[in-house]
Amino acid sequence: MTEHILKTLKDKGLTVPEHHIGLLTAQWEAFQQMKKNLDQANGAAYDIGLKHVPGGDQS
Repeated sequence: MTEHILKTLKDKGLTVPEHHIGLLTAQWEAFQQMKKNLDQANGAAYDIGLKHVPGGDQS
């Protein structure tokens, strides 16, 4: 999975510091699990959106 993530980022011209790879992998797996749960749920009951904010919510 990590190779897929890194290839996708590289294709977009992005480089990832070595110490961020574990964090990105964990985030990717969490999003995939959420997506899997939404695919199995009643769509009308879950009117939400996912948004990634690098560095956290600064609002």
